[in-house]
Formats: sequence, C-alpha cells, structure tokens
Amino acid sequence: MEIAQIKGDTVLLLYHPSDLGADVGQQFTLLELPNRINGLVVQVISNDSLEYPGLQQEMIQRILESRFGSAESPVDRELGMGEIKSLKYAVSKIRKRITEGAWMPWDGWIPTRNVDIVRIGPSDLISNVLPTPEAYSALEGFTKFDGVPIAFGGPALNMVNVIAGVKGSGKSHLAKHLVLALASKKVPCVVFDINGEYVDLPTVTPLKWGGNFVPSLAEIGSDLLESVIEEIYPLPETSKNALTARLPEIFADRRRRCETNNVPFWIDIEILRQADWRAHDTVTGAIRNRLSVISSKGLFASTPPAAGTPAQNLTSLYDAACCGTPIVFDMREQTPGMQRALVKAANKTLEEICLSETRANTKRYPFVFFEEAHFYINETAIMNIITRGRHIGMASVFVTNTPQKLPDTVFRQLDNLFLLALTHKDDIRNVSKNSFTDEDTVESFATRMPKHHALIMGNVTNRYPLIVSVDPLPADVPPTGVTRSTWDRFRPTEETPPSLPAEGSSPAPAT
Repeated sequence: MEIAQIKGDTVLLLYHPSDLGADVGQQFTLLELPNRINGLVVQVISNDSLEYPGLQQEMIQRILESRFGSAESPVDRELGMGEIKSLKYAVSKIRKRITEGAWMPWDGWIPTRNVDIVRIGPSDLISNVLPTPEAYSALEGFTKFDGVPIAFGGPALNMVNVIAGVKGSGKSHLAKHLVLALASKKVPCVVFDINGEYVDLPTVTPLKWGGNFVPSLAEIGSDLLESVIEEIYPLPETSKNALTARLPEIFADRRRRCETNNVPFWIDIEILRQADWRAHDTVTGAIRNRLSVISSKGLFASTPPAAGTPAQNLTSLYDAACCGTPIVFDMREQTPGMQRALVKAANKTLEEICLSETRANTKRYPFVFFEEAHFYINETAIMNIITRGRHIGMASVFVTNTPQKLPDTVFRQLDNLFLLALTHKDDIRNVSKNSFTDEDTVESFATRMPKHHALIMGNVTNRYPLIVSVDPLPADVPPTGVTRSTWDRFRPTEETPPSLPAEGSSPAPAT
C-alpha cells in the first residue's frame, strides 16, 4: 500500500487487494519512517478502481481478441502489467494526527510518502479514541467494534441525540437498547411510541390515554383541554374565542379557592360545565356541549383521588421511572391531533418536574425518546425542547426514518448521532449538517450500512466516526415492528415458516 495523493483532508491510498485489504470503515496509521512516531490516522470511506495510461487501449485489445480469436500485435505484455488491472484506490479521510506517538486532533500537517502503513486493531483504536467512562456512569454495553465490546458513558449522551435510519434498518432496535441501558442505571426514561415498538419491553409502564392513563386536569392544565376540544369537536370562532379567554380564568379562580380552603388543587369537566362562562347562552351552550362530549370519552379523571391514595398522573409515575421503570406512551390508536395534545401536555409536565428536581437538589433528570417526532411536534416545539432542555436537564433522543423532517438546528446542536442505513439524498444532506464529520463520510457509510449496524459519532466517541455492530436484544424482549402481510393467510398450515435470522446477526462490515 502506498500514498498516491493527499489533498485537503482526503488521502488516496493505492493498494493491491491480495496484499492488504482496505474495506470501507477500516482505519490505518501512516507513520513516517524511520522513527514511526509521527503520522496520521486515516479511515477508508470508499474504494475505486485504478485508471492508468493505456487502460482503454488494453480493454479494446482484449475485446477484439475475444471476438476474432487473434491479434497481430498484443498490447502491454510485459511481465507484471496484467496485475495493474487489480490495483485499487482507497479514498480515506484524515481523522487524527499522531505526534510523538500520541493521537491528537488533526491540525493540517501531512507526512511525506515515505511512510509505514499499518491497519489499526480494534483495541488500539478504542484505547486511543473512545473516552473511558467513569464506573458510576458506564452504561451496559450493547455494541461492538470489530468484535470488541464498547461501553459508553451516560453523561456523554446529554443532551440532544438522533437515531436515524430507513425503515427496517434497526433504529428502534438500537433505541430499545438505549432505553434498557439507561433504565438499568435508574435514569428516568419517557418514550412517545407511535408504532407500539416499546410497550413490551420488560419493566416498562405502558400508558394509553383514556385507557390505563387518565390524568387530572389539575395537572395538565387548560392548554391541553383546549387542544383536545379543537381536535375532537371544534368550536365556532366566537365560542372558541370565549373558551380561550375564560378557561384560564376559571382554572385560576379554582386554584385560589382550593388554596383558601387548604386542599389540593382539583378541577374536572363537571366543575367546568357548571362554571359561569360569562357569554351568550348560545356560546355557553356550545362550550358545555363540547365538555360533555370530552367527558364521555374518559380522557380526564372525574373525581379526586381518595385520601392517602396517590393520583395517577405523570408526576406520580415519574418516581417509578426513576427506579428503573420507563414510561411508554402508547399512541398507536390516537389521532395526530390527540398525539400532539398529549405530547404537549406531557412535555409541559416534564419541564415542571425538572424544575422541581433542581429545587429539591435530587437532579433526577429524564431522557425523553421521540419516535418520529415530526408527526406530533411542530418545529417551534422541537426547538424549545432542544434549547430549553439543556438548561433544565431534559435530554432528548429523536428516533426517525426521515431526518429531513427535523429542523436543521437539531443537527447543528447535536451531541450524538447514531446513524443506520440511509438512502435518500435529502436525509443524508440534513444529517451531514452536524459538526462531527463531512457529507462524504455520511453518504459513504450510510448507503453501505448492514442491518443492526450503526455509525456512531459525537460526545460518546470523542467525535470520532465509528462503525459498530448492535447486539441482539435480550431474550425476554419480544420482537416488534413485524410487517403483517395479507399473504400470511395463504401459507399452508403444515408448512413451517422460514426462520428469521436473530436480531443483530448480520455480519459486521470491515472496520
């Protein structure tokens, strides 16, 4: 292997496949001779065949020979010329500079062509690149680099993370690992699940709004109620304006009355129906009619909890999440509008919980997982999550197969990227707006990624782009995300369905 060219941060390596492989993802040291203490660390991002003078003439000659069986003057028959056709270029990116044997950020220095080129082993790369997590924060490992297990430090996951990949690439598989690893450290996790991917994870608390989760209006506030009315049974403009103006006042009056009587704040649909809306009878009737419809759906608690019984709300469930029981909102059966209303209310409550944790100095801050966030959160709300979250302690993980739907600022403020297979140019371009690496690297790796493998870069890898394999999920985690097909019903009952490969069993790419 030889250096053919160094231009910018790109190194072209010329090699013969029989001597030394240079598959995509592999790393090499280029150490200057004779001392071998200064050099570069490069990572292969693509391979190309070699072009050389006379190549076209040689190809024409071979075609004519095969067509007519003979030729008057063979071309380039000197010894060894036939092996030229086997040579390849490895397009590589400079990742680190080696100075006196120590790996440092690259500062623009390049070596001469008089170098020793050696493939880097996984242990050497891990010890020189990955931060060593403190014992108290080391997450249970679920990835391997070239067969060597990797452990990530929990603090490196703060605050904004993206898991991106096409459908079926294994992004939810990776996200489940992350939820389980965080929960094992007693880190509170909240998951907004629109596909039922997380509801069967062990120890989680799956919640269905209007089913086993019936929060009180006292906790979620008037904004959510307005959103629900707008989604289920919209009001005419005049009545809507009256509701918007009067509803917060009724909530505030009720809160003052409860404080005066020294009782916990409580308000429900029936109290609102009996309230004075200070509006025309037609407007009041329209509002009360909508409230009756909402009441019939059982979305909100109708009676305060019995004495000594904790209310079933997000605040009370949060304590269990802090003990290793993640909260999973199962939103499969909710309309997009109801999903938006639920997530808006839950995020508001989580922000209040974060502030309470700060005041109490308990600092049990959550990780919130948003599966396909663009379906139920607008761009302004996402921006609020990633900017305000840093100040109040709320970390976010966006799991998506369409990263172009996330605001650019998400990638500009990204702390960690877990990139699985991507094929759409716009998605690749959007993901490349992070500050960790270049678009060429993202495109090259993302379009070649096997299932259950990921390119990880960010704080957890000291910004080094690392391709890892993702382990199979624990045996007690049932498979989810299985595609149902109408053709399954035609399968003969005596026929044994072909077994599917275990999750994470696909061969790892060369690294």
